[in-house]
Order: sequence, then structure tokens, then C-alpha cells
Amino acid sequence: MSATAGYWPGVWTCEDGGPRRWGAVPEGRGLGIGAGEQLEVAAVHDAFATDALVRREPGELYALRHDVPLSGAQAAPVEAWVERLDPDTLAVTASSPRLPGGPFWPGGLAAHASGDLHVVFGHWAHRLSPELEVLASHRLPVERPHNSFVVLDGGELVTKDCDAPAGQAPSTVSALDPETLLPVAAPLRLPEPVIARLSSDGKSVIAVGTTVVFRLRLDRDAGRITLDERWRPRYGPAPERGYGWDPVITDRHLFWMDNGRNRVDHTMLDSGVDASPVRLWWARLDDDAARSVEISGLAHGTESNPPGWDPEGRIVVAYDAGNAVVRAWRVNGDELEPLWRRDRLAHAGHLILYPRTRELIVGDWRGPAVLRNPLARRGARALGPVIARSRRARRAIPRAGADQLVVLDLDSGAEKARVEVPSPVQGFLFPAPGFGRDVYYQSLTTVARVAVTAPG
Repeated sequence: MSATAGYWPGVWTCEDGGPRRWGAVPEGRGLGIGAGEQLEVAAVHDAFATDALVRREPGELYALRHDVPLSGAQAAPVEAWVERLDPDTLAVTASSPRLPGGPFWPGGLAAHASGDLHVVFGHWAHRLSPELEVLASHRLPVERPHNSFVVLDGGELVTKDCDAPAGQAPSTVSALDPETLLPVAAPLRLPEPVIARLSSDGKSVIAVGTTVVFRLRLDRDAGRITLDERWRPRYGPAPERGYGWDPVITDRHLFWMDNGRNRVDHTMLDSGVDASPVRLWWARLDDDAARSVEISGLAHGTESNPPGWDPEGRIVVAYDAGNAVVRAWRVNGDELEPLWRRDRLAHAGHLILYPRTRELIVGDWRGPAVLRNPLARRGARALGPVIARSRRARRAIPRAGADQLVVLDLDSGAEKARVEVPSPVQGFLFPAPGFGRDVYYQSLTTVARVAVTAPG
């Protein structure tokens, strides 16, 4: 199971379905697309700006949102809030008060084992009731945004600051009491920056630094966070190759991808900064020798999220968002056996896998190449704040491109169905499985419910 004991015992109660970040839905029939069935966009919520969608009880769907930053990454200050959405229509049925945030980077939301909701956004942590009342807040020790958190089996929240996209300032890890949100240990300054979100098996925490991977443990009785000095996979630095992003913890291995630095705007296509091809890395959990394989083999590869993991078929799925390539391998012992490859499939967001129905949810951005040249991209970034504040402008943008939600066969990569989603930007962040034969698409501008329809 990707979920651990610190979370509410439901499906998709945090990003990626659990702190191990498999992206795999642990139960339910999945979409189960049969012969002649199609996908339709059943509901759309114009929701600029949205970070993540998570579930709690059946029918409870929550969205983490924030103000529009006036400039680029690490802009300050912005506030966040949480909305509860109707699971069918996506109408807002409740909203929290505005929550202090600070410098901007996408934050995190999760349903805790206590039943409460926790938010980490900017340099603040918040605890909310399921009715979205604020129960506690705590200002974190570093004046940089903290990109989400993980929950340990003991209930403690572990978070860290993020110097993205520069990756120059070392990160500091904090461990918080789940009720008061006060520190339960002295903050630990890591040896280097960690841009990637944290992952956890409930006992230890994995942090992918810019050159090495760290494993941390909390000793609450002693009030300290410690680093595992015997396990430290090294994957960099190397010329023209960038830092890694979110790791995936399986039963035997850790997987992550590199080349995370990019100049993303409305799409990640052609946005890679580092010249080398993006690579999928892995290491045993009991041996820190790191191995890697090129995903596409193409220059200026990039990504900004975790790979996906299918625990039943032992399949790992990775992608090059800069060059529109998605690949899958089957894990055999400590080796990766190539399974399938899809070119010209422009996926950039977090993956959703249905192991029982052998389905994989990806995106496929479609838009004119002329809008990806450097001059056009500079203009788009300058207009970003205006577009963000105008629904009329956002309605006009889809004419220049739109995202598509695609269902692939997990074992072969064959396409089963697709539908265009009216989002003016590509989906980069955290979608969620639905409560039936549906899935929730999520981008910076748009939340949509995509459902299976019968023939005819």
C-alpha cells in the first residue's frame, strides 16, 4: 500500500495517493473502459490557482488553492485556502478562511489519521476541521516556501523549505506535532538544497537533494531528526544535467528522475534548461549504489514530478515532459526491462495508475509550436498575472492550445480513450481518482471531472 498509518484510512487522502508516491489507486474497479465506451468531460470548475485535489470520506473532495502571485516563482506574499467541492458538479460547497502563506511555491494538503486536514503552504502549516474551520496554525522557521509534507506513522508532520527553481540554498527539515503544529524536534539543516517533495514509508523520510539522496528519521523522545550516514545514493553532479524531483518508495527500491530545472509556462514542452537527456534513477533501499537509464535519449529533457509505480505488475513509468515521451519498464530483480514507449505524448503531471484494471492516466498537451519560441514565452509570462485575474482571458486561451486526458493500457501502452479538457495550460500538479468510473483532472487553471460514457 502507498498510504501509511498517519493518514485517514481512505483512498487518495493525500497527493499521489500516499507518501510513497506510487500514484496507484489501491482499490475500486478503476475506469474499466470497455469496447465502444468513451470519455466525456462531465463537469468543469474554473479554479485559478489550484495546487492539489485530495479525498477523505466517500464524496468528500477537497482542493488547495492560493492567490495569484504578482511575479514568478518564490513571489511573496500570497495566501491559501481550501475548498470542498461537490464530487459530481465540482461546485464549491464550503471554503476555509484565507490562510497565511508567504513566498509562493505549490504547497500540500492531506487528510490526517485524526480526521483533520493539514495544509503546508509558503512558510506556514495549518490544521483544519473537515468543515474547514481553522484549528491551529504555525509559522515555519525558514522564510522560503515549503512544498508540502509527509505524515509519519506516529502522526507527526515532516516538511522542508524549497529553493526552487534555483536550487542554491540548503533546505531545513522540520517535524511538527499534528495537533498544535509546534516543533517536536530541532530543525535539521541538510547539506544541500532539496527541490523535490519528500516521500516516506511512515518511519523514515526520503529527501532527494541536488546531488545525493538522504534518508532521515525522527527521534521524538530525543527531540532530533537524524540522517542515515550509511545510505546516501549519489546521482550528481554532472555537466549539463540537473537536480532530481519527487522519489517513489517501493518494497525494494527508490526511483526518481533528474533534470528538474526548466522554464515552464503554459506547457513543459521545450522548457528544459539542462542540455542532457532526462534520466530515471533507482537504488536499492539496502544499498546506496545508484543506477540510471535515459528516458527519451533526447537533449534538454525535463520533468518536475515522480515516476509511477504499479506494485502488481512491478512496472515503473517515467516520462520526458520537455520532449513528449512516456516510457515503462518492468522491474526484474535490480534490472529494468523495457516494456513500451510512447513518443509525441506530451505528459507533464502526476500519474494515476489503476493496477486492477491495468489502466494508466496521462495527459497530452496540444498547442502550436510557435507559442513555444523564446520570444512568445517571454510575452506569455508577462501577461500571466493579467490572464490569471480574468476569466474572459482564460476562456480565450484554449483556442491556442488545450490539454487532453488519455487512458493507456498499463501493460502495452496502447491507447484506450482520450478527451480534450478545456484547460488553457498543461496539467503539472495533482489530479485524483473519482468515486466511480471517473477521474478528476487538475491544472493550474482548471479542475474537471472526466467520466466514462456508454456506447451511443
